Amino acid sequence: MQPMNFKRDRNWLLAALAFGAVVLPFLVYYTGVVTIGPYAGGGAASFYANFWGDLLRLRGAAWLLLCGPAILVLLWRLLAAYAWRGNLEDRSTAPR
Repeated sequence: MQPMNFKRDRNWLLAALAFGAVVLPFLVYYTGVVTIGPYAGGGAASFYANFWGDLLRLRGAAWLLLCGPAILVLLWRLLAAYAWRGNLEDRSTAPR
């Protein structure tokens, strides 16, 4: 199995959380404005305020938006580790 690189994995998770906290809410806001129309609560700043308020109120959708990218990074890491382990097992049992 591929050795775990905690520093690299930590950096990817932090980047994914930052993306979920800053970029993804803006993309959701922008997509809503383009497809549905203006945000009823105001502009992008109001959307961000409502997003952070929903995080504080422990609303599931807001937490999924925040943690979704980090969850995808974790799943990718697990799949990559599983695939790497499979490659090593195939190589060790292959005839030479």
